[in-house]
Amino acid sequence: MRYRANHVHEPGTIKDIFDGSHFQSLLNTIVPAGEANPFFYFSDERDIALGLSTDGFAPFKKCNKTCWPIILFNYNLPPEICFQKKYCIHVATVLGPKKPWDWDSFCWPLVQELIQLELGVKAFDAISQALFLLHAYLILAFGDIPAMALIMRMKGKNGIRPCQIRNIKGVHFNSHTNYVPL
Repeated sequence: MRYRANHVHEPGTIKDIFDGSHFQSLLNTIVPAGEANPFFYFSDERDIALGLSTDGFAPFKKCNKTCWPIILFNYNLPPEICFQKKYCIHVATVLGPKKPWDWDSFCWPLVQELIQLELGVKAFDAISQALFLLHAYLILAFGDIPAMALIMRMKGKNGIRPCQIRNIKGVHFNSHTNYVPL
């Protein structure tokens, strides 16, 4: 669990997620949820960096049913083990005949727990034999294009207006496909 705290960033070199610009910018950012007692992201070496992944798959030979596992990865573990099955945190599986219509309704309990972890929860440090406030931050969400469209509330890869936030319009190519010029 000390991998993140012991990682040495070499400017201009990306060897790990902690060398990326997103993580580096978080180090100098005050956590918005901590307005009463301001603190910075990853100000304690025991703070945890998490990544979320989801993807739909058909668990049976016939592809008429799907399920969507929601998995958290602990980036405080070394890269050679953080994606091993025994270290992955299976949060939930969304079952259904098709993909979830309202992703937010399934993720609401997870979001509430992640907000609480961002604010901090009391934990015991076995090394120092003391209680401390443990913070965990979701720094990355990833998946294939349909999964990211679901997470980001996009209409999907073939939608005429695929994104609810940006005013992007797809170009109609044939009777079944719309392409989004980027």
